[in-house]
Amino acid sequence: MLSCEFLLPRYKSSPLSILPQSASGLEMSYPLDHLYGHGSYRRAPQGLSARPAASLSSSGFHSQPWTTSQRRRQAYSQTPSADSLEIFNGDMTRRNEKEILQTLNDRFAGYIDKVRNLELMNSNLEQEAAALRQSQTGRATVGEHYERELGNLRGLVQQLTGEKACALLEQDHLEEDIQHVRTRLEDEARSREELEAKARLMNKYVDESGLARLELDKKLSALQEEAAFLKKNHEEEVAELLAQIQGAQVSFEARDTIKADVTNALREIPNCIRLEAIYSRLADAAHSNTDAIRGAQDEIAEYRRQLQSRTIELETLRGTKDSLERQCMETEDRHHGDIHSLQVRTLFCHQLREYQELLNVKMALDIEIAAYRWVRG
Repeated sequence: MLSCEFLLPRYKSSPLSILPQSASGLEMSYPLDHLYGHGSYRRAPQGLSARPAASLSSSGFHSQPWTTSQRRRQAYSQTPSADSLEIFNGDMTRRNEKEILQTLNDRFAGYIDKVRNLELMNSNLEQEAAALRQSQTGRATVGEHYERELGNLRGLVQQLTGEKACALLEQDHLEEDIQHVRTRLEDEARSREELEAKARLMNKYVDESGLARLELDKKLSALQEEAAFLKKNHEEEVAELLAQIQGAQVSFEARDTIKADVTNALREIPNCIRLEAIYSRLADAAHSNTDAIRGAQDEIAEYRRQLQSRTIELETLRGTKDSLERQCMETEDRHHGDIHSLQVRTLFCHQLREYQELLNVKMALDIEIAAYRWVRG
């Protein structure tokens, strides 16, 4: 809104200072008063004291509004004489001049009040315009800040989108690793079950081998006792035969030396035959016993070889069992480590997903806060 200061000039003096000091030089008639009319209100001007005292003392009444009908009645009510008419005209002229001056003075004071009000309104409008300019500058600053913040948030969204894509890719890789580890775990579980079944069979075979070894030990002890008994009997029979042979030799020597007769010789023949039969029988028994001992020894050697092979097999099975147990323990430890790593990765993926959700919520809240600030600003 433009200022209205150019409409009226600024006057530093009283509003009445621009009026003439005397109204005697003015020639204003009734049409001028009728043209301007009387003001709707009148106030006593402060510069009234600036008028000449003669003009104030010349009138002995206060200014009051006069209508045309009142003037006419006043004029017709007086006697139409020349002197009184001149006096009346002079009084009317002075009265009209005073009323016109009073009206102009009141209107001029009203104009000055309007100018002051317009100046006050102009200053208020200038303040409002400055405030509007400042608010527009503030809004522009808020808009720039909002655009900058929005650009930062867009960059953050792009960064988070890239991180999310990387996280999803890492999650896919982790899921593939988890599937691979699960497959390995299932394979290891099956191999473990097979090894445990083999270990159970080996334990059963070891138990059976232990029982067979005990039986073989018992048989070996019995055979050793039998062999010792047969050897003892054989030695006794051999000693007895040797004693009989020595006795026969002594009798032969005595017969040779004594030169017994034929009867004695014939009597000794059956004894010799019997001794030969006994000797042959003992030889056969010794031979059979020797064969039995040899067979028993062979059987004992066979049992010893079987026992040794079973012992070697047992030691081998024990070593295999120990190695399988170690493999089972190593597999369990490895599986526990894989499961722990998978749990850690799963927890990491879960925490990363929660962090992504919280970051999305934070971004949404930041955008809403920025929009709210921009709307309020």
